[in-house]
Amino acid sequence: MGLIQIFCLELSLILTGAVLHATEIRQTGWTGKLLVIPMDGSHWTGLKAVSEDLGRRGHEVMVVMPEVSMRLGPGKHYTTKTFAVPYSQDLLDNMTRRHGEILKMSKVSFIKRINMFLENMKDILYIFTSTSESLLFDPELLAFLREQNFDALLTDPAFPLGAILAHNLSLPAVYMLRGMPCGLDTKATGCPDPVSYIPRFFTRYTDRMSFGQRVVNLLVSMLEPLMCKLLYGSLDDIASRLMHRDTTVLDILKGGALWLMRYDFMLEFPKPLMPNMVLIGGINCAVKNPLPKVSLSAAVGSGKFTKYRALAMKPMMDHFKINYLHLHVLPI
Repeated sequence: MGLIQIFCLELSLILTGAVLHATEIRQTGWTGKLLVIPMDGSHWTGLKAVSEDLGRRGHEVMVVMPEVSMRLGPGKHYTTKTFAVPYSQDLLDNMTRRHGEILKMSKVSFIKRINMFLENMKDILYIFTSTSESLLFDPELLAFLREQNFDALLTDPAFPLGAILAHNLSLPAVYMLRGMPCGLDTKATGCPDPVSYIPRFFTRYTDRMSFGQRVVNLLVSMLEPLMCKLLYGSLDDIASRLMHRDTTVLDILKGGALWLMRYDFMLEFPKPLMPNMVLIGGINCAVKNPLPKVSLSAAVGSGKFTKYRALAMKPMMDHFKINYLHLHVLPI
């Protein structure tokens, strides 16, 4: 097994909390160099936890981030490299405020809600484009990153900057994501995706749809190429300029080495997966203290069941803990 393959395997084991082959990995005595290209906002939560844990285990982790951000920042076990961007902190603050207003407004008109959503999308697309151009067309920064001889790149492909950079630096790309709009993750991995059984993004349907729901699902699937063009058309152009040939974000995503999916089939409808897609469950869950032993009387409002403790629910709680609370992973 090559060193890069061992590194990707260890990353997969860390995120799933698995311990298979752990002794073999420890005995190699090898540590890798990981480049992390994060996506700002809540997407940074899981990537930061992984970056910290890999750094704590002895790997060299470098996070490259813009100077202006909402949540990105330094950590204890990884180094950071920043680059200048043309937008200011005020733009991010205003965008965050508008997003919060959209979530809180329950009686606002549909037209106004759509208008605010479009304003946010305009800012998001501007941030995507300007951030990508600031990094990818900075020859000094690219030369610096190439000299570091990284073994792999970890990123969230919802913001394809990391995927484009990995392709440019010829690095294995490890993607960690919950999902992608317009079904790009499914198209990039080559998963079977029949519209009669697999609901489209944002429809909130399950895998058991009525005839009417399947018709709506079909119509939504027909709009997905347009949505992809609106979201990632500018990045297609940036990637083509960087590679000096016509290419698309979809073509680049197809080269991903490992897809770490932040869900499992406990709360998600079943669907086909490819061998390089790993379900990592609740990586975004907070680490909490063990639940106290509480009598069932607290739940049923009666003192007759005090001798039946919550330990009777231990099998169910253990199952829940294994699937959703494994952010603090087992040591390898």
